[in-house]
Amino acid sequence: MRHLILFLALVLTWPLVSQVSQIDLYQSNARIDQRQFGNGVVGDLLKGKNLVRQGRWEEAILTYDNIVAQWPNWAPAYTKRAMAKAKMGRQQEATADLQMAQRLSPNSVILFSERNPSSKAQLLATVETETPKLNHVYQLKQRGLLQQAEVTIVELYEEQSLPATEAALLRGNIQLLLENHQHAIAYYDWALDRETKPELLHNRGLARIMTFNFPDGCADLEQAQAMGHTPSADQYVDLCSF
Repeated sequence: MRHLILFLALVLTWPLVSQVSQIDLYQSNARIDQRQFGNGVVGDLLKGKNLVRQGRWEEAILTYDNIVAQWPNWAPAYTKRAMAKAKMGRQQEATADLQMAQRLSPNSVILFSERNPSSKAQLLATVETETPKLNHVYQLKQRGLLQQAEVTIVELYEEQSLPATEAALLRGNIQLLLENHQHAIAYYDWALDRETKPELLHNRGLARIMTFNFPDGCADLEQAQAMGHTPSADQYVDLCSF
């Protein structure tokens, strides 16, 4: 039975995965079009990430140096530079960068660090429930057991104990914690096409920011804040005031 449920989890993902390549990162109501400065500091942040993936640490550090020189109060640049310096064995410098990022924006340190799902889970909006099985999902997420958590979400959906949009929210959260940000955005988009909820906007905003699409991500947080979602107001101040 568990193998069947896992198979269903994969099958139910396929339609959304097929949509990922068609996602328009600039489709929301952002007041600023990121394409105006895509070759600037945000573009450099993406360039640095690609250099890191290629193992070109020194070039990545130089790229982050350029960002810091232009935007000395932008925490993501310090966070990413700290990670690159740590890879080069420059631990003292990495620690200094991480401390600076922490002073500027603690949430940026959490979001732009890698392989820290339990920390990122604290920033995500979830559905309020007293369902023991759903509480078990949150416990699994906190322990980093994300695949098991997704299987439980699918079980709840199959049992009709979880509405489709809430299942999409939770599965999007799993994808975000797995660093599959575009897949997460696809889940949130699907749910938002059916129901506008601040929790969905909040989490899509974080996912967009993690793909370096700050204008649309911040617009999502701002809209969720306007709908009365207090955590979005806090995240907006911390992540979008640069």
